[in-house]
Amino acid sequence: MGLNGNGRAEYGSVAMPPMLTHQTREPAEQRELAPRPHRDNLSEILARASKSPDGTQQLKEIVAGITREPRAAIEEIEQEIASLRGQIAVREQTLVEAIGQHANLSKEAVRGMGVVRQALAQIRDAFDAAMPPTPTARSASQASNGQRS
Repeated sequence: MGLNGNGRAEYGSVAMPPMLTHQTREPAEQRELAPRPHRDNLSEILARASKSPDGTQQLKEIVAGITREPRAAIEEIEQEIASLRGQIAVREQTLVEAIGQHANLSKEAVRGMGVVRQALAQIRDAFDAAMPPTPTARSASQASNGQRS
């Protein structure tokens, strides 16, 4: 590996991108001596809260305040779901009752149609027995059947 005329590294016949030679690094000593911004981690916050007499209560209030709105929203959603379930149950019951009534009415209608048909057949038989067919009625029935006398 070597450098070509334009400052690019070469590896065999493949040109490599220029190396970063102007990187400035801080010496390790300077980095260690530089003041770091102080960040409180959770364990430090909890330790300070437990040391103060009302820190626990204050922490509880903070947690309760943070979780109050989500809990209220969840409870509202659960109430809405319960209301919808109740409405679904009422509509389901109404539908079951309507299906049952329809089935009963259908059976009654079929039975009623049978009774009506039977009554019509009895009336026709009684009418036929009471009056013999007349010649005009006979010729009319034959004409409707396509026959001639």
